[in-house]
Amino acid sequence: MRQQEFLIRNTKPEELEEYTNILERAAEWMESQNLAQWNPGTFRKPDAQLHISTAIASQNSYVVEHTPTSTIAAIFALNYEDPFDNMLWSPLLGPDGWKDAIYVHRLVVEQSFQGLGIVPKILAFAEEMVSKKGKRFLRLDCRGNNPGLRKFYREKCRGGVKVEGEGEEQVMGLEERGTYTNPATGIEYARFEREVVPLMLEGQGQQ
Repeated sequence: MRQQEFLIRNTKPEELEEYTNILERAAEWMESQNLAQWNPGTFRKPDAQLHISTAIASQNSYVVEHTPTSTIAAIFALNYEDPFDNMLWSPLLGPDGWKDAIYVHRLVVEQSFQGLGIVPKILAFAEEMVSKKGKRFLRLDCRGNNPGLRKFYREKCRGGVKVEGEGEEQVMGLEERGTYTNPATGIEYARFEREVVPLMLEGQGQQ
């Protein structure tokens, strides 16, 4: 399979059940591996179904389709000003500083499609959206007690980043910005970001 055989598109309303099944399979696998990230059954709850349905209707939910088979290989969502991201990032960045980003959530690659370069494709797509939406950063998070995923984000999560003079994309991890514990639930989250659109310094670019 080649990367160009995958198409990123908006999730269709009639794909809600399949989208949920993918999330639940991921949660079940995480539980079987003793990974503290998602709990099975979470995404079938009414409030979660409403949240996902709203994201689909708002065209903020995406699937990665394997075009030769019309199979959903991966899913993800992009948030802009979600209360969860406010909770997680405003203690670090202030009441408004967290808004200058697009946030990636519910990122799952089906096991049969892992290792085929889908995550870099998703991050490159998200980085393009950062620029299109007039934002500056790409951000995502995971549970703080998931060291394997934290290492993956730090070391392996590249997007559309190329090293000058090199012909191929090089691995460029996300910057980890510490952890934050939700006072309501006691759950600790690790935060990650990449600056996609550099801040224009005063006087920069002027003749």
